[in-house]
Amino acid sequence: KLPRHGAIMHLFVAIDAKDLDLSHIQDCAHLVVQDWGRSLQDSQNLCSFFIPSLKDPSVCPEGKHVIHVYSSGGEPYEPWDGLEDGSAEYEAYKAERAEVLWRAVERCIPDVRERAEFSVIGSPLAHEAFLRRDRGTYGMAWAAGTAAPYSGMLKYVLPFPFPDMKTPLDGLIRCGDSCFPGIGTPSAAASGAIAASTIQPVSKHMDMLKEASQVDPMYKFLDPGPLGKFYELFVGGLTPSPELKGTPSTAGISSGAVQASSEESR
Repeated sequence: KLPRHGAIMHLFVAIDAKDLDLSHIQDCAHLVVQDWGRSLQDSQNLCSFFIPSLKDPSVCPEGKHVIHVYSSGGEPYEPWDGLEDGSAEYEAYKAERAEVLWRAVERCIPDVRERAEFSVIGSPLAHEAFLRRDRGTYGMAWAAGTAAPYSGMLKYVLPFPFPDMKTPLDGLIRCGDSCFPGIGTPSAAASGAIAASTIQPVSKHMDMLKEASQVDPMYKFLDPGPLGKFYELFVGGLTPSPELKGTPSTAGISSGAVQASSEESR
């Protein structure tokens, strides 16, 4: 049985921002701890909220703000198991467990409930149904200092490695938040990029770096230059490795698997 985190709660809110002064907010992302004497794995103690419209006003109409609040990945699933979606009991329990999420935002915007024009709560059951997460889990929970199956050479470098993209079947690779670098949207997206890059020869990597270095002066450092050409000369013919190339049949499966996993990550 694979180790996993607990479930997670979400709250999505759209508010009227008329006459709302948020100049005291220096960062659009916040971590809120209700009580430092309690466990940070307690979903009724630790939560985060993010106001993306502070960073990019185009995500909502002028004079509005959108807020995403979520708990730690420690929400117990057992009390939710057996509740019927849409029932009075389910709605009451959902509101009760989401109360801490509202209170977290109120530390920043005291009248957020009065300003709310739309709000929706995502329960562990919603996480399970819409994201296909077993028991609404936040993701895999490999213990620090342990090596996950098929973590490869990473187990000698990182203290809590997730499995890498390779599988026992030559030519078949995988990606997603159950693989390196781990759970969360940025990590899942990075995993897809790593998998896609892994099946490409070094020459393609060099071309991509060269192209990226020309997008903006700030990326100029990405230009591989003469050193990249020297590196490509020596290892280019060895990439991708034979076990990643696979046979013609498994190579097709590989590319399809990468595409499907990448789409799921998005």
